[in-house]
Amino acid sequence: MGMKRCIVPSILLMLALQAALLVAGDVGDILLPSQGQVADEAAMAAKKRPWKCCDQAVCTRSEPPICRCMDQVFECPSTCKSCGPSMADPSRLVCQDQYVGLPGPICRPWECCDSPTCTKSNPPTCRCGDEVDECAPTCKTCLPARSHPSRRVCIDSYFGAFPPACTPSEAVPPV
Repeated sequence: MGMKRCIVPSILLMLALQAALLVAGDVGDILLPSQGQVADEAAMAAKKRPWKCCDQAVCTRSEPPICRCMDQVFECPSTCKSCGPSMADPSRLVCQDQYVGLPGPICRPWECCDSPTCTKSNPPTCRCGDEVDECAPTCKTCLPARSHPSRRVCIDSYFGAFPPACTPSEAVPPV
């Protein structure tokens, strides 16, 4: 009698597994819930980067990354499909689109700045007073420096995160 009880559940289990395979069809890789979410985000992401440049990118750690540009702007680019108000400043807008790949180049007119002048707003509006041999290609208005006319200063202003320093803080002599 003990043998019959063991066989019936085993047969039922085998039939259930075969039925599950028939219903599921061709089963691919098994994904974790977080992997499925990344796949869904990737499917919803734009094929082409919806912004020209981005200073405040938020990207997944997946490969390739899925990025959103959190830059606060007065007007979203025409390539942005979903533009909404910024949580930090409702008078500004943020493109809600996602993009599969790297976020792209930075927007500020200089890579770094040792002598920035920024407003106290959040995020600040900054200018860089660094005197350089040649302005960055992203600088729109490059003028001769007042103290050294052979040197140049980019007078463009930039709305966004505080710029990184060009010179490490331990290399700068105290003032």
